[in-house]
Amino acid sequence: MMDTEAVVALGTSEPAVGEHEKEDRRRALRTMKTFSGSSHPPPGKATRAVLTVQSGPEAGRVVPLSASDPNTIGRGEECTVALADARLSRLHAKILLLHDEWVLADEGSTNGTFVNGSRVESHSQLDDGARILLAGTVSLRFSLVTEEEERALARVYDAAMRDGLTGVYNRKALEERLASELAFAVRHVAPLSIVLLDVDDFKLVNDAHGHLAGDAVIREIASRLMRAVRTEDVVGRYGGEEFVVVARDISLEQAAQLAERLRRTISAEPVAYDNQRIDVAASFGVASIACCGERKDVRTLLRIADERLYGAKRGGRNRVVASLPKA
Repeated sequence: MMDTEAVVALGTSEPAVGEHEKEDRRRALRTMKTFSGSSHPPPGKATRAVLTVQSGPEAGRVVPLSASDPNTIGRGEECTVALADARLSRLHAKILLLHDEWVLADEGSTNGTFVNGSRVESHSQLDDGARILLAGTVSLRFSLVTEEEERALARVYDAAMRDGLTGVYNRKALEERLASELAFAVRHVAPLSIVLLDVDDFKLVNDAHGHLAGDAVIREIASRLMRAVRTEDVVGRYGGEEFVVVARDISLEQAAQLAERLRRTISAEPVAYDNQRIDVAASFGVASIACCGERKDVRTLLRIADERLYGAKRGGRNRVVASLPKA
């Protein structure tokens, strides 16, 4: 478990940002520069339109655009391109194909939409390589790419943002997403909660069944978490056997109910590996920004969740703790 004096270092078995993750991000930037220029794909090859996120916690994310339906952009979860930034309007802009030309329209946004440095009052044509700025902070690039280029961009983004073993967010990406969600929640006085969980007796799994079996357990737990959370929740691995779930718009009590559902999901049945059936369980600590007092920041939120996780471990493991007894 975490040292409460060094909360950012949640996991102890992996570095905060390994050299492989740094290289993945450098490769992502190089690939983005290669594909985001103004040159068109080779003649005769089919092209498709994509948006590449250039800034923020989702930098490198590639979103294919529909040629038949409007592509909506904004903070709202219902948007085709939903971006977690508090400065965006819920429906900020849209992109659509009209008479073989791609066009961006501002949807009455509060903080404005810009294309190549010029504010969009109504709509603007998008050429290959166009730079889009939303609300003065969210940077996107519009590109026409081949199918092979789109796949390559997506692979690089996944490598930079996803944990290699489980496919959920890696440590760095999750920290950035949590900071963004927290900033939005504080600004809009909205609820935000996190669930911190640690696999119980994981060392015994490795000792008894081997490290490959341990990897299989971690992969399966991540899969069970992803199946059990809401679509708007964010799941990330912070290293070793620790995971964090970021749950927007729910209170501490609701987050505790979510954690209990996750606890039951994880322990419901053993993990099958190489003709073995490995019993698994996890302990949970739950915290909300309502628990943070005056210091509503990521470090405080994680520290409180960690203290409650430690309480769950002391209380016998395989349980959820959402508050601690008062001294």
